[in-house]
Amino acid sequence: MSHQCYLTGKKTMVVNAVIRRGKARREGGVGRKTTGITKRVQKANLHKKFIRENGVLKRVWLSAAALRTLNKGPYQGVELACRC
Repeated sequence: MSHQCYLTGKKTMVVNAVIRRGKARREGGVGRKTTGITKRVQKANLHKKFIRENGVLKRVWLSAAALRTLNKGPYQGVELACRC
């Protein structure tokens, strides 16, 4: 299984890296020009954690946003669990 958040579905995205040169118009230049566009990978901020879902202990990938939500309280029958 790929690295994907169990709750939010966040995963790796392919985005463009845009390279520009020149001086901005507001700074007295003629404007910024795009000189190159290449693909790059933007990874989600995922952590492997244990959760308890309906009494079952699972080890899953969770995004940082999902961890903050779970710290506030249970989320759709899911709660953070320690591996004790």
